[in-house]
Amino acid sequence: MARRARTLAHIGHVNRQVHLASGLVFAAMWAVGCAPTGDPGVPAPQRSGPVYPIADTGDGPPSPAGEQPGVDDHGDDRPPVAPPPAAQAAPVAAAFAAAWARPDLPAETWWRGVASRCDEGFAHVLRTVDPARVPATRVTGRPVAKQAPKNGAAVYEVTTDSGTLTVRLAGVGGRWVVTGNDFTRSVSR
Repeated sequence: MARRARTLAHIGHVNRQVHLASGLVFAAMWAVGCAPTGDPGVPAPQRSGPVYPIADTGDGPPSPAGEQPGVDDHGDDRPPVAPPPAAQAAPVAAAFAAAWARPDLPAETWWRGVASRCDEGFAHVLRTVDPARVPATRVTGRPVAKQAPKNGAAVYEVTTDSGTLTVRLAGVGGRWVVTGNDFTRSVSR
């Protein structure tokens, strides 16, 4: 009997703690404006629309994101950089190929030679290349456009003594930079 009384007392204590905790949670929700309003069982009013107010500039209807079409409000006041001249793409591909086909160089020297012609991301990837494993030792032909420079992109193929190096370029900041490469070995006869 005493055991049952202790169990009931414990259950009552736990129930009081649960009610107290529930009340504290509700009070905290109410304090920050998250508590439900109105009568129980009555649905809350619908809230929709943008999270941030849209300023009306009077230049026409705002876009769904709140920005006027053709207006850059992201704080970058620099004018857009013109794409680099198409004639400058092939020399960059040739210079990259010549620097790439140097497996005889120490890794740091090889990397500096190729990285100076690459965008930052691709230069970082090339840090992992062991130049001793580069299959070509010299360039044997001029760059041939596989995709002529257009809309800030170009692809060239450059022949080497052991295959064809494909060089992908992009116009970035007014100059052509290498963004990727691939190599296809020649088939020996």
